[in-house]
Formats: sequence, structure tokens, C-alpha cells
Amino acid sequence: MGWPRIEKRGFTVLTPLPIPVFAVVVGRQILAVNGAIPAGLPADPCPLTGRAVAILAPTQTLTFLFTDIEGSTALLSRLGDVHYSQVLADHHRIIRSGLSAHDGREVVTQGDGFFAVFSSPNACAAAVIEMQQNLETHGWPTGEHIRVRMGVHLGEATETITGLVGFDVHRAARVAAVAYGGQILVSETAASLVRDSLPAGASLTDLGVHRLKDLGRPQQIFQLNAEGLPSEFPPLKSLDNPALVHNLPAQLATFVGRSQELEDVRTLVESSRLVTLTGAGGSGKTRLALQVAAGLLDGSGDGVWFVELASVGDDDAVPSVISQIVGIAGQSGRPALDSLIDALSPQDILIVLDNCEHLISACAKVADAIVSRCPKVHLVATSREPLGIAGENIYRVPSMSLPESDADYSRLEGSDAVSLFVDRARSQGVDLVLDQESAPILVSTCRRLDGMPLAIELAAARLRSLSLPDLHDNLDQRFRLLTGGSRSAMERQQTLRATVDWSYSLLSDPERSVLRRLSVFADGFDLSAAGAVCAFGDIATFDVTDLLGSLVDKSLVVAEPKQGALRYRMLETIRQFAAERLVDLGGDEVATVASAHCEHFLSVAELASLHLRGSDQGHWLARLDADHSNLRHAMGYAADDPEGAVLVLRFAVALKDFWLARSRREEGFSLVMPVLERPETRTEPRLMVEALITASTLARTVDIQTAQRLGERSVEMARQVDDDRLEVRSLVALGGAYFFSGEPERAFPLGKECVERARFYDDDDLLAVSLGLYLMCSQLVDPRHFEELFAEAIACTERSGNLFYTADLHNSAGIYALQTGNIAGAREHLEQTSRAMESIGVATYHVRINLGLVLREEGDYEGAVSMLDDGLRISRRMGDRFGLAYSILGLACLAADLADWQRSAELHGVAQAFLDQIGQPWLLYYGPLRQVSIDKIRAHLADHEFQRAYVKGIAASFEEAIDLALGRLTAE
Repeated sequence: MGWPRIEKRGFTVLTPLPIPVFAVVVGRQILAVNGAIPAGLPADPCPLTGRAVAILAPTQTLTFLFTDIEGSTALLSRLGDVHYSQVLADHHRIIRSGLSAHDGREVVTQGDGFFAVFSSPNACAAAVIEMQQNLETHGWPTGEHIRVRMGVHLGEATETITGLVGFDVHRAARVAAVAYGGQILVSETAASLVRDSLPAGASLTDLGVHRLKDLGRPQQIFQLNAEGLPSEFPPLKSLDNPALVHNLPAQLATFVGRSQELEDVRTLVESSRLVTLTGAGGSGKTRLALQVAAGLLDGSGDGVWFVELASVGDDDAVPSVISQIVGIAGQSGRPALDSLIDALSPQDILIVLDNCEHLISACAKVADAIVSRCPKVHLVATSREPLGIAGENIYRVPSMSLPESDADYSRLEGSDAVSLFVDRARSQGVDLVLDQESAPILVSTCRRLDGMPLAIELAAARLRSLSLPDLHDNLDQRFRLLTGGSRSAMERQQTLRATVDWSYSLLSDPERSVLRRLSVFADGFDLSAAGAVCAFGDIATFDVTDLLGSLVDKSLVVAEPKQGALRYRMLETIRQFAAERLVDLGGDEVATVASAHCEHFLSVAELASLHLRGSDQGHWLARLDADHSNLRHAMGYAADDPEGAVLVLRFAVALKDFWLARSRREEGFSLVMPVLERPETRTEPRLMVEALITASTLARTVDIQTAQRLGERSVEMARQVDDDRLEVRSLVALGGAYFFSGEPERAFPLGKECVERARFYDDDDLLAVSLGLYLMCSQLVDPRHFEELFAEAIACTERSGNLFYTADLHNSAGIYALQTGNIAGAREHLEQTSRAMESIGVATYHVRINLGLVLREEGDYEGAVSMLDDGLRISRRMGDRFGLAYSILGLACLAADLADWQRSAELHGVAQAFLDQIGQPWLLYYGPLRQVSIDKIRAHLADHEFQRAYVKGIAASFEEAIDLALGRLTAE
């Protein structure tokens, strides 16, 4: 088959990709590079590396094989390290020989276990027979007889960056898990395809229908027999084996994901006597406990017992219910707990106590007695809060793993939440296809549902009557939307509201008050914020700590260590429920809570502003990052308050440096602009000048005409309040607006004036920003004075400790060096910019764009693309059109360098369109750079060809523009 044309970042790759390479994605295919190729798949030499590769479809139907040595731990103990190593080496050689002979592909090997795939089920059948025959006749050291169990299943899997992923992979592992050493088990799907074409002398024996340890639907299992292999084995180790004593209920739906949680909980259960799984209602505690219990059921003890307590309403009934389920007869005249303890004391047994939260005291009492007096009994409890007794190991069941908000659809298979949603949708008869259009909606849906299994299952069920976009758009009404769960589920698990309401009903009145008030937080918060918001009326300040801790214990609030401190958050589902309860309460409480929230975060912002230009600015930027959503929420509340305009101005002035450092100019601008004309702002003229300076500075890369107007107004008002320093700062703001509007000749005299006036004050910040404006107009500065002025500005920032402005100055010096052709000097300045930014945790597009241009000058096109690509992604994430314009300009110039004229013209059109949106001309170095590139394109394209491509770029939608700029890998 022929190779598709390959583009990387939009440019035809002229040099080999770095080695080793795992995979290259082309369109909706995965090119497996440097990896073994499954038999039967076409392979051609890679034009990039010369190595053989296979083109793999995203989802393939394969035959899966799992193998492992039976009793390998005991074998290691008997043989010792040396002999066991020899056994393992011989075993691996035999397995790999069978794979090689029959075109199998080894996917993963861990210890003595193999996972392999075949494109042909018949080849797999021949391979496993050959492997078992060779294992049977091999001469093992010290006379040992090594027995390997094998499981074969046919199904679908997807090739991802992390390997093969799919539910059928797990099913194959479950088939192998119920086998004995020397036995080959085959699922019904695989057996149906090999039955009529088995190797000579081979046959299939129907072993009946079995429940595997995934607790899912029963499966038909067959045994593959062949000459020279044993054919008689005990009953399979499935849940139907009478030797495995248990009462674990079958589950109608498959168990999805949670591999790390299964491993963690199993380790805890094996090493301790009592493990309590805690989590919010609907977090999957029960299903996880059942799955762990099934995995531990091996017939070696006295069984595994599941005790469902949801329907038990009497504390005194708990011991009797356990006795009844485990099969212990009561003793007349004796307390039920004593009879239970007497019967359990000699037993080696695992008991799962499910839904303990409404009987917490009784369950704690029983568990304490069992742990203290029954040395071989292990307990797993599920509860929305811990039992609170000695010896308890608490495992907080996390949300299912979520993809990043901007994750590409080809990387979603690693998310348990997405996998669960897709599985449950398909079980409803909805064929949910993941592509570039649906993936972002699905990712957002799963994230808004907090990765909560019950919410995801209820949402997936809604796809019977709603499209995915409609479902997503209605999640703000999730308690009305997410109903109609399984009729066989407990009533409180049939709707999302009933599940949360059950937890709410178990709270004390003070706990309910705090939970309602905490709903005002838009995101995480710390203890001081909780106290500021919740401590009024019936809740005293010193009570908040205990009540918040209780809500954490009851899984309604999540506590997480962040940067050495403990922060709290509510799952969005819980927050919405609590907010509804707050509104239902009526009265003044809603306004009181919102006002307290606003006042607290204004105090946080104003305290931070005192530190954002000093040596600890990195710490305070991180603090504001953590509170970002709450700061926006508080500003929104103030803006909506008829008397809140002054509060908005105070927020804006305090957060100016944060917005600049975090490239959130458009956000800050949009929050402050609506209140600048409100009449109540006139009562605070000095504050108004500060706010105008802030708004003008932010507007430079948002709306340049507005930036000038606000700058001029700030100068006018500063002169009215008769504050010379404030006037200098307003002149800096106005000069910056002139510079960014393409009028450096107007900015230059203002910069010079500001520097002269700032030198009269002992104010390093004021002098540094004045010098910064002066240096921006570098083409008008006498080159003999540039370095002197730059050194003076750097000295100011070093004394104040303002690393952000240090970085800004080095960035300006780097651009000046680029202008003058000093590429080495530009690199040095820009690398210092990068180091300063990194030290305070700032990721900004400016330095990446400029470093990309340096790399371009040095001829490192791959490095240049990577830098510009990073700058583009940061700009897109921040919604910064200025950054988008300049990063795409760099990519357009690179495309022209690589003679990709058509694409370069389109990208120049895209870049111009983004810059036009903010009304700016191209600045200094970049304008001539652009013109040279366009002249080069015009020399190779006819005028109509250039115009067509350029206009196409200008007319591109936002997503089309980003896709074009990022150069999505394409096949032609």
C-alpha cells in the first residue's frame, strides 16, 4: 500500500523524527513506528526513518491471549532466586517462540505474565497448543513441573499512546484468571471462530456458563484440548465454583476502569483488618468493594460475604443481619453481637459491610468487636464517612480519572470517566462516536459531572432522548435532567437528587448550614475563607473548623493538600444541590453569604497586590491562581450590586499585576470596563485614576483605541487630583497605548519625561516602568544609551525583587537585539526572560514567540515551530488574540522559509485577522519581518493565488484558523 503524505506542524518534514518514536497519528490512523507489527497488517518502510511500520486502524478486532505461571510466588520460594530466574528465562523463551511461529505480537510482559495479540484466532489457537506442549515436555530445573494457565478471547481494542485499550482486553484477562495451570480456556466469541478449523487432534470442551470475577454477565467458557496435554481439571475458579463460598451479587453492567483503585484497595485489605471506602453518594464505593472482594475470592478461606445495610433502619439489628447473611444461628438468651463474635472468631473470612453511613455508630461498634476478637476476619466497609475506630484504614474513593479539558480525542481512552460514559451509552443502544467534534463536548460533560460514576451513568442513559450537545447544555439543571436510573437500583440511587438528598438528610442542622453557605465558592477555598463566609448567625467562627472537618469526613467536601496547605472544594453536583437549598431557605442569607464571599476575596486581592512586585511575587501569584475562580465570582457579584462599582475598581487595581503576569488581559478588561462609567465611581477620584491606568494597560492587546482613550482620561484625572507619582504612572499607561497603536514617536517623549520625573523619587517600581516605556521605543533611543538605560532599569527591578518586570525588560532587550541583528544577544536576553518567568511560575507566550524567531534565524526550524506552537497554545488557552496573531505570524514566516507558499499566505491572512480584531498595527521588528515574508511569497505566487490564499486565511473561523496554524497531521 502507498504511504500518505505526512505533514508535521503543517510543514512537510524534511528531516527524520527523533528516535525512538512510538507512534505518529495521521488523520484517524495510527502509524506504529519502531514497534512490532501485528501479523496480517500491511507494513511499508517509513519515509521518515526507513524502518518498517504498520498502519493501524484506531479500533481493531484482535484475538487476545493472557498467560501466567500458576503458583509463581510459591515457586520462587521453593527454588530460590537463581533457579527461578532460569525457570523464568526458559518460560519466556517458550512463550515467545510460540508467538513468533504464529505471528503473535507481545504487548506487555510483567514478571511471569504475558499479554499478546493475534490478528487470526486460528493462529492463536495453534500457538497456545504449541506453547503448552513445549511447556509440558520441557526439562525444568530440580524436577519442577511448571504449569501455565492461558485465556483466549476475541474482541475489539484501540491502539493508544499508552498501548491497547478496550473492555475486551479486560475480559480476556478475566478468562485466564479462572483457569488452572496447564489449562487453555477460550471464550465463546473466540471458540465460535476456531471450532471448525482446529489443528489436527485438537478439540473444544464446553465447560458451561460461568460468572467471571468482573461480576458481569455470565460467559460461555470452553476448554481447548490437544494431544499430550492434561484434560482433567477441577471446576473453574469462577464465581460459580461451589468451592468458592460467597454471596456476591451479579452485576448487570460491566466494571469499567479503576485499575489503580483496585490495586490500592486490594493491597490495603490484604495488609490490614478493616478498610473503609468513603466517598460521596454515587462515587462507586459499593461496586469497587464488590470488585475487590471478587478478586480476593480464591477458595483458600471461609468465604466472602456481602452485607447490604441500606434497608436496615435499626442500629440494634446490625449484628443479626450480619449473622443471617453469613449463616450464623443466634443463641437464645445471648446478645446477637456475642453470638456473632463467637462464631466468627475461628473463621478466615472477608465481610463487606455496605452502606454504613446511616448506622454509623452501630457499624463502628460491631466492626470494633470483630477486629478486636476475631483475628482472621477482614472487613471492608463502604460509608459516606469513616467508622472512626482504632485500626481503621480509610480509602477515599476518588472521582474516575478525567481527561484534560483540552485533550485530543485520540487520547481519551485513558480516561475512566470517558470510558464509562461510552460504555453506558452503548448499553443504551447509542453508538457514541468520538471525533474532533464530539470529543470536546464529551470531555466537558464528564468534567462537569465531576467524574462521578452515578452521574455519568444517568447522563449516558439520557442519550436515548437527547443529543450529546443538548445533554451538555442542560447540565446546569442536572437534578431535573439526571433521573431515570435503573429500576432495580435502590430508590435513592435512581436519581441524582435522591442520592445527594440522602447524604444531606443525615447531616446535623449546623452541618447543613455550613454546606449551604459553602456553595457560594466557585472553586476551591481555604479554612480562612470558609470561616469568613460561614461564621455568622447560628455558626460561630470557632465551630467552622469542626463542621468543615465533619463535612469532609462525610464526603460532601473534598480536602486536598496544595502547595503545603490544605484546600477544600465541593464537587459541582454537591455545590449545585447546596446552592438550591440556600435559595430555598429564603430571607437574607443568600445576600449575606455572597457579600461575605466578596469582602473576603477583595481582602485577599488587596493583600496580594502589596507583594506582586516584590521578591515573593511567585508565592502570591500562585495564591491568586488558586483563588482565581472565586475572585472572578466575587467581582461579578460586586458588579451586579447597584452599589458595588467601587468594589469592582478596588478589585481591578489590586489584580492588575496578576492579570498581566498570567496573560489574562481580556478577562480583566471585560470585568472592569462595564463599571467605569457608573456615577458612584466619581466619589473616589484617586481610585478611579488607578482603575483607568489598569484598564488602559490591559486594553493594549484587546482594544487599542480604547486603551488610548482610557490612558488620556487617566492623565487628565491624575492632574486634577494633584498627585505627581500617579500622574507619572498615568503617562506611562498612555505612552504604552501610543506605542502599541504604532505611534512610538508619540510614546518616546512621554517615556523620556516619565524617566526624568521618576528619578526624583526613591521608587524603584516607578522608575523601572518609566524606563521600560522608554526602552520599548528602542528604534528612537540613541544606541549608545540603550545598554546604559537597560542596566539602570534592571538595577531597579533587582532591588525591588520584581522578577516579572525583570523578565519584561529582558524581553524588550531581546527584541532590540533581534532588530539590530545580534542573534546571540537576543538569545541571551530571552533565555534570561524564560528563567525569570519560570522562577515565578509564569507561562507567557511572549518569550516563546521571540525565542521561536531566534531559532528561525539560527536555522533550527523544528525548534522554532515547537516554540511558536507553545506560544500559540498558551495564547489560545488565555483567549489572547495579540498572542495568537504574533505566534501565527512566526509560523507564517517559517512556512515561507520552507517554500510552502500557499500555506504561508493563508497563515499571514489568519495572523492579520487576529490583529485586526484589536485594531493594532504590527509592531517594530515584526512589521518588517512580515513584509519580507509576504514579498517572498508574492515572488512565487501569482497575484490572484496570493490573494485567494490570504483572504481564505482572513475568513477562517477561529477553529479553522487554529487547526491551520497548528498544522494538524493530514493524509492526502
